[in-house]
Amino acid sequence: MLEDQASFPADGRDLEYREFQLNDIKVEHHPNSGILTKVEAFGDFKCHPAHHSLWSVPEPDAQPWQPFKSHLEFDVAEIALEAANICHRCARRSEKFTFRNHKDVRAKWDAASQRLTGFTKDVISIPFTDKSWDFDVYYCDLWEWATNLLHDPYLFPNFHFDAQRMSKFNGQLFKQFVDEPFTAQHFWDAQSQLPGEAKPLTFILYVDKTKLSSFGSAKGYPVVARLANLPTNIHNSQGMGGGYIVGWLPVVKEDKQHSGKPAWANFKVTVWQKSFERILSLLAAKSKMGQWLECLDVIQRWFFPLVLILSSDFEEQLTMSLTRGVRSLWPCPVCLVLHDKLSDTLCCYPCCTSQKETAEEREEVLKAYGLHDVLNSFWALSSTDVHRALSWDKLHFHSGGEWSDHLWVELQKHINEAVCPLRYLLLRCVCLYLELDMYASLEVHTSETISSGRHTHCAFSALLQRYIDKTADESNKNWNFPKLHMDVHIFDDPNEKMHGSLKDSYLLCTNFCDVAEQILCINTWQVVADCIHRRLFKFDEHQHQVHNSEEDFLVNVIDCPIISATNVFHVKLGSKQQSQTFDVIEVAHRDDQAFGDFHIKLNDFLNTLLPSLNVPLPSGKHIHLRGTDEITEYCFIHINYKSMVDWCQHTNYLRCSPLFFGSPRFDCVFIRLTENKVILGRLIFCFECQVEDRRFPLALIHPFDSPTGLCLRKDKDLNFFRVRVGPRAQAWFFH
Repeated sequence: MLEDQASFPADGRDLEYREFQLNDIKVEHHPNSGILTKVEAFGDFKCHPAHHSLWSVPEPDAQPWQPFKSHLEFDVAEIALEAANICHRCARRSEKFTFRNHKDVRAKWDAASQRLTGFTKDVISIPFTDKSWDFDVYYCDLWEWATNLLHDPYLFPNFHFDAQRMSKFNGQLFKQFVDEPFTAQHFWDAQSQLPGEAKPLTFILYVDKTKLSSFGSAKGYPVVARLANLPTNIHNSQGMGGGYIVGWLPVVKEDKQHSGKPAWANFKVTVWQKSFERILSLLAAKSKMGQWLECLDVIQRWFFPLVLILSSDFEEQLTMSLTRGVRSLWPCPVCLVLHDKLSDTLCCYPCCTSQKETAEEREEVLKAYGLHDVLNSFWALSSTDVHRALSWDKLHFHSGGEWSDHLWVELQKHINEAVCPLRYLLLRCVCLYLELDMYASLEVHTSETISSGRHTHCAFSALLQRYIDKTADESNKNWNFPKLHMDVHIFDDPNEKMHGSLKDSYLLCTNFCDVAEQILCINTWQVVADCIHRRLFKFDEHQHQVHNSEEDFLVNVIDCPIISATNVFHVKLGSKQQSQTFDVIEVAHRDDQAFGDFHIKLNDFLNTLLPSLNVPLPSGKHIHLRGTDEITEYCFIHINYKSMVDWCQHTNYLRCSPLFFGSPRFDCVFIRLTENKVILGRLIFCFECQVEDRRFPLALIHPFDSPTGLCLRKDKDLNFFRVRVGPRAQAWFFH
């Protein structure tokens, strides 16, 4: 739960100052870190780790393409990797080129791969019936992989070793927000369990079985790891610091003789847990005693590895938590909800815990809760609670479950019915579901958004229950399913991007035999290529700075000024058209009332606009544009704006074109009239007007600001915000 804090804490000795301004950011580190709480102005705030100022990135490698002989050789090898064939480029002979065949290219990739953590292949034997079944499992050393990232000079400045609580001042209170795993309560609690000097090294593990072939005959079972100590924009990316395949689990093929039997279900779970145990095995001892490691800032840190987040489909979550399945007595992997209460999402239930029992205690628990009699591989890791680590997955639980299999199916039943009260009730459910899905999609959560999200979930649950009750007699639809219940855990405290590349690797780069080894090899080469690309970029950037003359530097500064955060451009016009006179424009749009007295209305607007901008009128006289004066039309607008969701700068592209890919397109926009009043409108005409030596970007907009009358019941029920367009002749100019 996020907590709001008074603007003046009882003990303010750890604050740098106590005079707070609107939107100030307060950063409170975990008490074990020994770092003082700090308050910064919003414009000055940068989410840097505490050790950031103590570390400077070294000069780039002078030969970043190594172990390839030259930049050219690396380019050719990468083309061969991406295109799945051998490509030769004969260009300038100033670069070394020693490749002669595919064997040379492969040998060089293998040499480059030595910089990354390699894979180990083990065979696990699981007894079942009267024989032992053998399975191949591939895994890499998770500790070695993590320390490689910690020793990367470009990644290290971004590591966060201590939990943080972030809050933003709203004028009265500091409102806590969460935008990274290390700002969430789970990270804070994990560090609280460790010795005072210890640092949590937190893993995010993503597991999901995927089809490699179009018909699903070939399947892969990758395990992807990320470090939650790195910011989201890094650990959710590809390449170094992003998602990395650290394991490949065996896929147990169904056996007709045993399929569907409890013993077979236990056997498959055992195969999964024993395989995953190999992946976690090299972290187990370090999670209990910790491991000292000297970082790049020459500081020894005592790391305790733990799994912070487990992301997967619901079926994998059942296997991870050893829950027997959707028909078991307690089917939720997170909490203790009874199987017949899954549709009752207004109630809260006790959380499951990863307590280790004796054999006798375990037997009693198994009887009471219907759990698999299998040792959980996650129990080997201290400070890791598998039930708390399991994360709500929007893709699998909402898009691939609650919507596609239930709400959408129900909605299709009622689409063609003329009058149906149930259809209206279902529409209200769908609207609240979409609102709940919106809150679940936010990348930055505050105490207010979490409270609003939970309120929306309660309203959705109550309304859906009404629909379920009204359709119970005439529908055989089962609404008592786990993915609906999982909505309860949306706000309790992250991406299937890799599957596409795995499928491409299977189809283009394997011989369809020993698939796992080939795909893991190709994936490693792709990560190596990304690392070399990054070093090449740093090297080229450094060389450019070194060889630029002082004259070039001055030219660059003048031609490309650095724009500060407080002076960044807001609007730029694009898709420039030929300049035209007002007479030509008014004739071309003579049937459009918005262009009536176009240049006369523009005179009135400019005579008001310029004084409001403290721009003197030409010669102190009112502007009087004539029909023969010219303006320049633009059909594209590039807008930078500060998001109200994550408070970062984002970019939007608007079109105002009579012919955009064969059709007219005039986008709608939000218009801020005053500090507290915003209206909607539609772009009609974008242009640039010159007044003496100054050019003003302007837009003619048709506002949607006419009175809408009394609020209709359906607008309230469906959360509609009704607008009404005014007369076209009332279109006006905006700067």
